[in-house]
Amino acid sequence: MNELPQEPLHTDEAADKIVIYWEREYSTALAPERLKLDFHPHRPLLSGMSLDEQRSLAVSGYKVMPDDCGPVRTVGQYGWLIRSPADCKIRRTADGIKWQAPPILPEERLLGYKSFSGTYVDLILNSGFPKLCCGIRFYYPKHVGLMMKDIPNRFYHYPERTFHVWEGIKTQEYKRTPNVYEWLHDYDAFTANFLLQLDKPTTIKRGDPIGLVLPVLLPKQFALEELKRP
Repeated sequence: MNELPQEPLHTDEAADKIVIYWEREYSTALAPERLKLDFHPHRPLLSGMSLDEQRSLAVSGYKVMPDDCGPVRTVGQYGWLIRSPADCKIRRTADGIKWQAPPILPEERLLGYKSFSGTYVDLILNSGFPKLCCGIRFYYPKHVGLMMKDIPNRFYHYPERTFHVWEGIKTQEYKRTPNVYEWLHDYDAFTANFLLQLDKPTTIKRGDPIGLVLPVLLPKQFALEELKRP
């Protein structure tokens, strides 16, 4: 496996981009995709109005919603979306977490990895929290981290969703997933498995959006200082 050929970037591209690689752990895994949430702005487009029309509108007033806000729209298109590779049913009982999920078949394990339970749902040790195995492995440079987080503003885009994602950041200190590629010598690896917090019994269908993976800089690369006027 460590002889997988590297596809070099051009010099200018290498200088400007941080390249993150991914591969499937299971043949059933769905490829990561750019997050693109739909928005339906309510604010009138003032740039297409005459000055008199803008004044009249300002006097009469108009409804503004959060998705009229530029930063809200931007966060809805940031990061890579990870989807469920299988249909699963998960619920919490007095005896702990119970689930129905298909087994990860031997022929589906492209990298040989299998969950402790043998299915697409697992538990983190004795935590009592279910983990959804999405079957995507990432390789990222050691000078960055990868944040796993919930869908932004999910109360707006997915109001009926019955679970939350426990958010976290994978860094070089987390080395439980092996990097077997020698040509990626400055990279670490991790698997995008999401730890879930259930609000009620949950049904997840293959292709349902689960969470995001997005690159972040490490804390040591930042400094926060108060701006003091002379």
